[in-house]
Amino acid sequence: MSNATNKYLSRITGKLLGDGCITKQVSRKPRFQFIHRLEDMAWSQYCYEKLKDFLPLNLPAYKRVVDFRLLEGFSESYMVQSKTSEVITELEELWYNNRKKRLPFAFINQHLDEEALAWWYQDDGHLAKQNNIPQKVILSTDSFSKNENTKLQQILYQKFTLSFKLDQ
Repeated sequence: MSNATNKYLSRITGKLLGDGCITKQVSRKPRFQFIHRLEDMAWSQYCYEKLKDFLPLNLPAYKRVVDFRLLEGFSESYMVQSKTSEVITELEELWYNNRKKRLPFAFINQHLDEEALAWWYQDDGHLAKQNNIPQKVILSTDSFSKNENTKLQQILYQKFTLSFKLDQ
């Protein structure tokens, strides 16, 4: 595999650990997708620019969704969705089982580098502070099983010497 291909797969790994997903309608081929809130439009555009030469992505599209549970009564976001491609079909087979995301640890171990970790953090991470003093980095992994979280902890420690704990 070329260095360029590995770079793209690294970014996709970060995205799929974060806010990215692969959608699939019945009798259709899968599509890669991510959605970010309006305030993160620059991040949506950046991700689009960094992936568009590898995946057949449509430009970020503005979405406004009426939701009366929200104070404003709606949410605003930018969605990037791909067209279909063989690469996405292969990724879907690797990352999903009966439409449930599963973590392909050999793939993650191969492609989780500093950039992938940064993309994951930008999507689903934040810095917890107390009295404006950083306390810990949090990566949201609540959609993963306990076993998957344990394996992710091991990979993060082995690759980056980062020690994470699971919050109860």
